[in-house]
Amino acid sequence: MPSLLNPPQGCRFAARCKYAMDVCTQAIPPLKEVAPGHRVACVL
Repeated sequence: MPSLLNPPQGCRFAARCKYAMDVCTQAIPPLKEVAPGHRVACVL
């Protein structure tokens, strides 16, 4: 579990995500609306 006081760079779920790529640890993914009222932040 990453530290909440000092979170890692990039996506906060990268360490726990089986689909994580190098880009996930470099930058926070953009927030995208995938359905009305439903947003995700993922490079996939």
